[in-house]
Amino acid sequence: MTCPKCGSSDIRASRHARWSDVIHRVRGRETFRCRSCWKRFYASESTESGLQQVDKSKLTHRPAKLMSTRSKKRLVRRLVMISIFAVAFLLFWLFLRYLTTEKSPSEDSGAVSYTLTSYPS
Repeated sequence: MTCPKCGSSDIRASRHARWSDVIHRVRGRETFRCRSCWKRFYASESTESGLQQVDKSKLTHRPAKLMSTRSKKRLVRRLVMISIFAVAFLLFWLFLRYLTTEKSPSEDSGAVSYTLTSYPS
């Protein structure tokens, strides 16, 4: 397998970093990165078998960490933003509900209520 940009055969498997990677993986395509020009590209399963012919030492297999510090911070930021949005949406919904509910006057308020009656003609 060669890089589509520079033609180098010095490639490695790339980690999944984007949502589109999931879609490509479902379609049978894996992500790879060229070590020469750092181009990231996708290859189908048929060309992935060609990758097995490439020297195994060229592939980097990093030990799986649970979560990096950067990922944790990013996740916390997203959760905070989602919770702020949820609270703001709830307050807005309650405000709209308050505005749209019809209140009947209480009997001790002194308000006079009129009823429309139809007279036979």
